Amino acid sequence: MRAVLLLPVPPSLLLAAALLVPAPADSLAAVLGEMDKAAAAFRSLTARVRVVRYTHIVRDETVDEGLIWVKRLRPRVSRLKIEFTSPDRYFVALTDKKAEVYRPRIAVVEEYDISRFRNLADQLWMLSFGASGRDLTSRYTVRPAGEEKVAGHAAVRLELLPKSAELLQHIPRLEMWISTELWQPVQQKIYEITAGDYRLYTYSDVKWNAAFPDSQLELQTAPGAKRIYPQK
Repeated sequence: MRAVLLLPVPPSLLLAAALLVPAPADSLAAVLGEMDKAAAAFRSLTARVRVVRYTHIVRDETVDEGLIWVKRLRPRVSRLKIEFTSPDRYFVALTDKKAEVYRPRIAVVEEYDISRFRNLADQLWMLSFGASGRDLTSRYTVRPAGEEKVAGHAAVRLELLPKSAELLQHIPRLEMWISTELWQPVQQKIYEITAGDYRLYTYSDVKWNAAFPDSQLELQTAPGAKRIYPQK
């Protein structure tokens, strides 16, 4: 598989250059085929997660680290919980209907209804664990962009352009690094509408199809924790 030379130039120029270096079609087909096999076998996962949020205009970078648990309930429907431990301790829980953020320090749970954004949520879930090659190509234009080492894994980097005009209003493009051992994401980079802004998710110490109880996905809140609904 051909590697794309990365130079210190703006992302827009990198993307234009990548489009001039076609990768063999069979290489992409092989990656997507392996992802299909891995997706069919996926049941659950635990890992360490590192989230970098970069704001270009002020050159500001914030980093959160913690643990993630994911379990598939049925095809294309999973549950997820993240316990962030550094620099602050807080929790994020996600189902197909709602997202919750629990901040123990102030004993507050923020609840968000995501069912009204069902189409967008479905497209973003396709970037998560258990994603298949067929799912990706149904919603994104996918291009291979070389091989790299990420979190101890040899990985294939994929560039994704949303086909949906709705999603393009929020996310102009994405990148995924697919482990050539697990054939699932070990890193995801989501570019935001504001030029130069992005979020980078990196996963390490990945345990594939790990056994843990469903209760691990529940938020364990303190008695008297206040629940608020920011959307209302």
